[in-house]
Amino acid sequence: MQPEVGEVVRRFAERFTDQNGEVVVTRGWDGAVRGIAEWLERRGVKRVAVASSGDNRSSDLIRELRGRFEVVPPGADAASIEGCGAGVTFPAAAVAETGSIVEVCHTESDRLVSALPPVHVAHIRAEAVLPDLLQVAGLIRRAAQSRGFAVTLISGPSRTGDIELRLTLGVHGPHTTVVFLEV
Repeated sequence: MQPEVGEVVRRFAERFTDQNGEVVVTRGWDGAVRGIAEWLERRGVKRVAVASSGDNRSSDLIRELRGRFEVVPPGADAASIEGCGAGVTFPAAAVAETGSIVEVCHTESDRLVSALPPVHVAHIRAEAVLPDLLQVAGLIRRAAQSRGFAVTLISGPSRTGDIELRLTLGVHGPHTTVVFLEV
């Protein structure tokens, strides 16, 4: 028996925040767009890279961000993305079991948007939160049938530990990762 959607979403948010990620729950797409723009402004971000979304979300978000931020659109080169204070992506799914977001990228540019800027912002819809990793297999299988792709599971900000077991965030990637979870 599958757990309720509400329980799966709650478990994802709990596990993601346990791994030093942040989750912001929004009502609808318009609430997510406003929330992302306001969150970035409060943190003093000036330049934002936006990954392609496969639907109208990236173009909607770019329209909202232009005039408030310098926007680097989908398809940008690595140097342009690296110079951004934040990158916004649209993961294909999230996994409650591990507290991870699942990015399926068909271009190097989209993959770098979540890896190079110091802040990673992701938008995901509640219905895309899956109970466990097994559920991701079908998603990967479908991606493999199309052009080249990379699958990345992200569980909060980049982290590394040393021999003395000291955990450091943001050494090899974003030091802040926030998910705007649309319900």
